[in-house]
Amino acid sequence: MNLHDRDIQRITRREALAEGMAKGQQQKAIEAAENLLRMNILSIEQIAQAQGLPLRKVQELSERLCVKP
Repeated sequence: MNLHDRDIQRITRREALAEGMAKGQQQKAIEAAENLLRMNILSIEQIAQAQGLPLRKVQELSERLCVKP
């Protein structure tokens, strides 16, 4: 394996790690939003803003969980 191949491997690993971390953060935000929806103390807009999620995503979660806003 030459130097160029090793550089490509390192970059690929870094990109995969960053992608995995982003997906993990997104999943945690979704889980927190679901918990907040179940608690029914904040509006959908407030949950979306607090968790950094698109409003439509929180609306979909609310519908899936059968939670009324």
